[in-house]
Amino acid sequence: MVTTRTFARLDTRALARFFRVLGDPTRLRIIELLGDGPLTVSELVERLDLPRSRVSNHLACLKHCRFVDASPQGRAVRYELVDDGMQELLGAAWQVAGRRAAYLASCDRIGPDWL
Repeated sequence: MVTTRTFARLDTRALARFFRVLGDPTRLRIIELLGDGPLTVSELVERLDLPRSRVSNHLACLKHCRFVDASPQGRAVRYELVDDGMQELLGAAWQVAGRRAAYLASCDRIGPDWL
């Protein structure tokens, strides 16, 4: 269980950045997709229906922040989640967010409007 004392030992700036990485809808969706197993950029582009450059930029962020790891496989590169606990975290987040869905959808204090 995380307590206030645990947070006091953490660098809150690092923790805020952790959640900022998760705060982008595209990166969040990439993490969700990788929760089912490793994928190449091409596979992610197809599933996300987004331009390759956009997916690659988000993967670069996720790799730099150590959310994903990349391994060459022939001419392709496969990406996979580094921490299995990410799926648990996202599951808990969906539960908490689900109880606030109407408020979150109407919030205009945090932007830009991604929905």
